[in-house]
Amino acid sequence: MIRTCFLSLLLLLTATSVRADRYTFLGSYESHTVDGSVLTIAATNNVLRLTLVDSGVVRVQLGRGGAIQDLPSYAVTARPNPLLRWTVEDQPGALRLALPAGVLIVQKYPVRMQFATSDGSIIAEDAPAFGLAWDGKEVQLWRTLHADERFFGLGEKVGDVNKRGGHWTMWNTDMPGYSNKQDPLYVSVPFFIGMHAGQAYGTFLDNSYRSTFNMGAASDRVYSFGAEDGEMNYYFVYGPRIRDVVARYTALTGRTPLPPIWSLGYQQSRWSYAPEYELRDVARNFRQRGIPADVLYLDIRYMDAYKVFTWDGASFPDPAGLLADLESMGFKVVTIVDPGVKIEQGYTIYDEGLRSGYFARYPDGTPYSGEVWPGWCHFPDFTRPDVRDWWGANYGAMMDLGVDGFWNDMNEPAVWGREFPLLVEFEDEGMRSSIKKIHNVYALLEAKGAYEGMRRSHPKERPFLLTRAGFAGIQRYASVWTGDNTARFDNLQMAIRMCVGLGLSGIPFAGADVGGFEQEPSSELFIRWMQAGVFTPFLRTHTTINTRDQEPWSFGEWTEDIVRNYISLRYQYLPYLYTEFRRASRSGVPIMRPLFLDHEDDPETFSSQWQHTFMAGPNILVAPVVDEGRRFQKVYLPHGRWVDPWTGAPYDGGQAVVVEAPLERLPMFYRGGSLIPRRETQQYTGEHPLSELLLEVVPGDSASYTLYLDAGDGFGYETGSFDEVTFRMRSDGLSWVIETSGSSGPWCGALKRIRFRLFGSPSVPRAISLDGESIQLDSESQRETARPQLDEGRRRFEITLPFRTGTHQYRFEY
Repeated sequence: MIRTCFLSLLLLLTATSVRADRYTFLGSYESHTVDGSVLTIAATNNVLRLTLVDSGVVRVQLGRGGAIQDLPSYAVTARPNPLLRWTVEDQPGALRLALPAGVLIVQKYPVRMQFATSDGSIIAEDAPAFGLAWDGKEVQLWRTLHADERFFGLGEKVGDVNKRGGHWTMWNTDMPGYSNKQDPLYVSVPFFIGMHAGQAYGTFLDNSYRSTFNMGAASDRVYSFGAEDGEMNYYFVYGPRIRDVVARYTALTGRTPLPPIWSLGYQQSRWSYAPEYELRDVARNFRQRGIPADVLYLDIRYMDAYKVFTWDGASFPDPAGLLADLESMGFKVVTIVDPGVKIEQGYTIYDEGLRSGYFARYPDGTPYSGEVWPGWCHFPDFTRPDVRDWWGANYGAMMDLGVDGFWNDMNEPAVWGREFPLLVEFEDEGMRSSIKKIHNVYALLEAKGAYEGMRRSHPKERPFLLTRAGFAGIQRYASVWTGDNTARFDNLQMAIRMCVGLGLSGIPFAGADVGGFEQEPSSELFIRWMQAGVFTPFLRTHTTINTRDQEPWSFGEWTEDIVRNYISLRYQYLPYLYTEFRRASRSGVPIMRPLFLDHEDDPETFSSQWQHTFMAGPNILVAPVVDEGRRFQKVYLPHGRWVDPWTGAPYDGGQAVVVEAPLERLPMFYRGGSLIPRRETQQYTGEHPLSELLLEVVPGDSASYTLYLDAGDGFGYETGSFDEVTFRMRSDGLSWVIETSGSSGPWCGALKRIRFRLFGSPSVPRAISLDGESIQLDSESQRETARPQLDEGRRRFEITLPFRTGTHQYRFEY
């Protein structure tokens, strides 16, 4: 007992009196006050505030000079739940704070925090000897690094999906041709998910200054995060599962709005289609060759001398006519927008911005000038609401002409010479902040202005906005692509890992340039990348200037046929993918996600060996080939039952299997006990209404899936203008019963037929009925309508039956 007390006293004296070389630590507890959901602790060297934001989110703020700053946030949109109250137990050596999702224990001597489950199991904890600290303007937090701890997220980062062992920087950076060791890149999301002792948690550092996250790089004792200036202001997010953390984090920073369905179609771009006959030729080729496509892009050469919101009159003499013609062919057009405004008297955007004082400036009031594509430019101060309104109105004017969406580029912000001088200032809601604070949120605020301007000017159309740079919260306004990648197989691997990481960071609408932007892909690489792209949320091919053509027909007929098949497959799966986007918009859970998100209880799913295999929604496992020359693929199947949809072969999960992967085949599997809706191929998303649905039924004791249907554009869905059809399946081995329950709106009304594809069917069912009424396949007329088909090799049976709104039952007996 004496020895234990002596050790405790020694730890207390060490932690409270010994300082690191430069840092000042929080010190020991002196007192606390509670005001509803806010608890404030006065400590020896500073003040600490803990705010209960919701049932599983705690905001932690460290004072500066003994006072909490409470700076406004550009990332966080949620407000604390006013009904919540801290439950505080004041113990001799600690405060025990209870909240619905767990417990927060604040040790008093010195002040250190431990986040725990309700039964007291530690999830994450401050390092006993360190914890919160500051050195001048810099703020840091050190936490104990547990042996089993893993880390995910952190936004757009290279490396493994598990970020443990890395040192990561948040500072938006234009880095063309980046490698697997390059950091930072274009998008900064200072949020990570931790896993310890089977419990998931999250941490979001709401600080836009340059920040760093040392996730155990060169240390087996601690991990840390902090920023060079600003508040130590972070949110701790309880789980217990990863999907719970993502849902709570996106409730805090916002979720991706439901995109227009055309933006889920195939998109074609290059630097640059100009003059206009090149764009017309590309459009004509897609339609003549029967390759589905929805979107064509115009890169910087459509502009007059690269001046934003202008058209090159020589190359594009009649933009409205061109856009109308492409619209009649089923194409949407997306144009690039750069934030640099060319300094040129008589150029309307420049004149308006200069006259109104809309540009970022030096401390002496002179507008900052930086050089980029048009030459010397000024840059809008997007921290000002009036500047965002002005900028957004120009997007609306482009839409009046017929432009359908926009592509924000160069918005890190990038200039020749890489970055703005650090003394450039922005209004920042009256605080007059330098680029050191605004750099990381510049693209976020530009996107906010663009999105709101598009919605104001065209309130019946869902905005589509693509951005290269961003910060936490960018998902509220834009999709993200992973910047200027390279045509190499290792970049295909990186693209998968980066998109998975972005999804775990609250950005589900993400993708990479198929085939690579820099250099030129081989036919094999282009095929393999397109196969992976089928289930990537954002699907676009793009390439740089002075490279070979990179359209689907540019690699020869054999490659064209394979690519056509996979783009067509994308369109067939749109009912499923669109439904998953609807789910993501409501829950924050990404469409493209790592195996472990749906299978946390299977430890093998966390292995880096399987980090290029991903789930597309809950029911489809995708295992793209990411190595040159490989024709067999080793795939880990999580616990459960799985079916190869190509062959119909069933597999037991909990094991790795080897499957054939010829160049024309994407290895993929359906989860046992799942229902997957598909449709026929269209040349573009609005070509035909959905009148016949293909429902793939995978054996299992039971399954359910709710299909979401709406207009595909507009905001009627926000006020209930949508339909849902719920499918439920149960089986006892001798019969399968599939119940449909559909609403009676126009989209269900347009659905006339349902084609069932039953996997694991050894023969034609001996009896088929709809609502108890037998379907007789003896008569030629019924057989012609039902189109029954048995594929014995794949052990699957297909039949087309009428679809009826309301609740109905289909029975297949063997």
